[in-house]
Amino acid sequence: MSAPIKPVLWTAAETAAAMDVDMFGAWRATGVSIDSRALVPGDLFIAIRGPKTDGHNFVADAFAKGAIVGTSFFHYIHSGLLELSERYGSWDPHLKRPVGEYVREALEKGWQVSTPKPGKDPRVMFNTGGNFLRRARATQKIIQTLLPKLRALVVIDWRMSSTGLYADFVLPACHWYEKHALRTLQAAVYLHGVDKAMEPLYEAKPEWEIWCLLAKKIQERALEKGTTSYTDSSGAERRLDNLYAKVTFNDLYGPQDDEAVARDSFLNAANVEAMSWEEFKEKGLAAFTGIGSDVRYIGNACDLDVGEPMVPLTWHTEKKEPYPTYTRRIQFYIDQELFLELGEELPVQKEDPKAGGDYPLRVTGGHARWSVHTVHVDNGLLLRLQRGEPVMFMSAADARARGIRDGDHVEARNDVASFRIAVAVSPAVRPGQVIIYHAWENFQFEGWNHFKNAMPSPLNPVELAGNYFHIRAGTLANYPGFSDRETMVEVSKVG
Repeated sequence: MSAPIKPVLWTAAETAAAMDVDMFGAWRATGVSIDSRALVPGDLFIAIRGPKTDGHNFVADAFAKGAIVGTSFFHYIHSGLLELSERYGSWDPHLKRPVGEYVREALEKGWQVSTPKPGKDPRVMFNTGGNFLRRARATQKIIQTLLPKLRALVVIDWRMSSTGLYADFVLPACHWYEKHALRTLQAAVYLHGVDKAMEPLYEAKPEWEIWCLLAKKIQERALEKGTTSYTDSSGAERRLDNLYAKVTFNDLYGPQDDEAVARDSFLNAANVEAMSWEEFKEKGLAAFTGIGSDVRYIGNACDLDVGEPMVPLTWHTEKKEPYPTYTRRIQFYIDQELFLELGEELPVQKEDPKAGGDYPLRVTGGHARWSVHTVHVDNGLLLRLQRGEPVMFMSAADARARGIRDGDHVEARNDVASFRIAVAVSPAVRPGQVIIYHAWENFQFEGWNHFKNAMPSPLNPVELAGNYFHIRAGTLANYPGFSDRETMVEVSKVG
């Protein structure tokens, strides 16, 4: 296998930028737009650059140039969610002007980034590491609005998810234990290693191999068409005739070298407990010795000692280092113009808008006990531990008032959509509330009418704010997120 190399720049976008590769721009040059979840090829690249490692934050640059966008904001612009918010603006009495005006202002002032820009439709979407046609709110609106704009939807996954069932192409990724990989979380104390336990089944491949083969094919097609370069959105010229060599570090790593990529990521990391690759594979984990320099880890702000728990913010509380805020202190007062306009310059309680219409029951939720998002949510053995189908928990009082008994099937409806679901009557649910735990797949509902069809997800304009020191759009921060705010429904018994 290949020898370890340096420098260490181990997020996908950073690796590409360090090698002067713009894979995402290359796709666009051949008529492709991307879902932001396609930015990380599986879980092979992780942000583990340590404090001792020099390197520019290419991820932040990529976001500023529009190569990375918040997935939810993409759907507001290109999938019809903003149209829903504008159509039913009366839901939110706190708005001073139409919600579309706030969005246009945020884009004009550079507070938010939209790729493609409003008015230019996406053409091809790659979806990997996600399941947006299950996760996103107003599911049917997205299906009706976004999919007709796309020439192709490509899904990279190891299972046939809801998004995969709507896709034009599904590229079969292998399962977690059919490849070598590294995994971590934003507040993790340990880096976890996954050793290959068996060969991938059938034609499934590690994500590293899939992305290498895609780069090779893009280069091949570009040469066939005589398109050896293109100009990206920042005005820089990008070459396509050597794309594959750049992605693979001049052929240092071939498509089959997923272990070499994972190994060298680990051995070159500056903030991970030192040990050999073989020892790491045997143990399965290594302790972090520092939080790293990626912006997503800034909230931890603490030293890490092997074997000791993580205690966030001690740099500020014990070492008295300034907080990364406008005032350099813990800050509650935000005098950014949108916060001031909407009366949220200080934390304030407001009544939730009646999203979906004026109906008596409020939909709330939570994480499921028997799955991680949709992973295993349709597993027959695990479904036997619950009702075996999507279920809504309702208070005994609300059920009695509607003639509903435990196990009945009901229709829930509002101004946006309706769906059918089984009911579990529970004395633990307060009147006026119904609970649906997340992650049910679309195909588990009658007619594939997912319960999130009825969730219009109206945005709060303060989520668009930017140009305020610590409040500026970036990767995984400071852009509108999906919000139920607060979906209202009525429920009636079916049959």
